[in-house]
Amino acid sequence: MKKSLWIILFALACLSARAQRPGYDISFHQIFDNREFFSEFAFPQTIFGARLDASLVFSIDTMHSFAAGLNYLYEHGSSVLGVTPQVNLYYVYQSDQLELAFGSFPRRDRIDMPLVFLADTLHYYRPNVEGGYVAFGGRHIEVYGFVDWTGRVSKTTREAFLAGMDASVRLAHFFVNPSFLMYHQARSYDPADGRPIRDNGIFSLVAGASVGDQQEFSVRLSAGYIASYNRLRPENLTWGKGWLTNIDLQYTIFGFKGVYYFGTPIVFEYGDPFYRAGRYGRMDLFADPFRLKNIDSKIGWSFHLVPGEGLHHSQQLLMCVRF
Repeated sequence: MKKSLWIILFALACLSARAQRPGYDISFHQIFDNREFFSEFAFPQTIFGARLDASLVFSIDTMHSFAAGLNYLYEHGSSVLGVTPQVNLYYVYQSDQLELAFGSFPRRDRIDMPLVFLADTLHYYRPNVEGGYVAFGGRHIEVYGFVDWTGRVSKTTREAFLAGMDASVRLAHFFVNPSFLMYHQARSYDPADGRPIRDNGIFSLVAGASVGDQQEFSVRLSAGYIASYNRLRPENLTWGKGWLTNIDLQYTIFGFKGVYYFGTPIVFEYGDPFYRAGRYGRMDLFADPFRLKNIDSKIGWSFHLVPGEGLHHSQQLLMCVRF
């Protein structure tokens, strides 16, 4: 252990000597998410903790950089290592239109998909993508894709990965947003492992319009088609499909988001489990009281409508301070 520590310190010292502008990327996150769910699809829990995401950043030049650090969540009332820290260890290439990232890097400010694709608990318990990311941005189009490796095959671990892409094509106030995400889970090396290989995916095509200035007043409306597939080999694929509508209103520090899905159950490993109900509606009322450049905050109250179960609700107090 001591020898490994000296090797790491020596490598960082060498990078610091060669880098033009050694610096840091540090953010603090306060998390309080209280979920009053009494549902067959989601369970009640209170997530309460503080996260520190800290990295040393070594800029080789204006486009190339390397970062090393930790992304650590301490859940209040638990042990120090109750949640295993994730390692920040990644390379970034950044130009005006292109960004590449390889290694273990924070998903914040890079991957933004609806909750039906990626549930918000990922930001709490798996805040890093471990693999690769590429993003391109132009005047009328933005697109990114990523691979997130979640398991290396062994006798006790099944090989698994998550891969997908998201794009937005804009023309004046109108946009089209295609998205795709897949999850694959193979068998382990254990000959006694009889669990089947799993193929799981989700995709959507959404169109809409947005107007206004997010600093004062803005409206965003969209609707589209969404589908998921799930297969435990050698069984046939099972499909879920339906229609998704969204509304997003913001006025100064206040906001409202509404989403409604109707169709057949959407089943995706990393998505919000409420969509497995087949019909699901959600309303979010929230405020960002600080609205500062380096502070993102949310005080929110969410309502979840599942036909046959009634109304569930949850409350959030979230804060991110960037240094």
